[in-house]
Amino acid sequence: MKDILARSVCRILILCLGVFPLSGYAGVVTTDQLLAAEQAPAARETLRNLARRSDVRQELALIGISPDAAQARVNAMTDAEVARIAGRIDSLPAGGASIWAIIVGLLIIELIIYFWVN
Repeated sequence: MKDILARSVCRILILCLGVFPLSGYAGVVTTDQLLAAEQAPAARETLRNLARRSDVRQELALIGISPDAAQARVNAMTDAEVARIAGRIDSLPAGGASIWAIIVGLLIIELIIYFWVN
């Protein structure tokens, strides 16, 4: 009885190994890949929140993009695109300040001081 059971189990195992081949892939994962995969959801949520803002919606409407289309475009982006755009948004100056605005502001302050003293 044990002999028949052992042969049956062996036949089933051999059949399973033939039908379901053992294959796998093991590759090296870099730190950059892990960080990108971890930061992608946060960056995507940053872009979604940006697209929900009323001032951004108004600017998108001026160029002919509906808010729903903007959300769909954010959802369709790859993780690399989202990370690149979110990184650029974080590096832009707040309030749209530029070097020319700073120069003009300094000139106005100098003129005010000049006329105040004289």
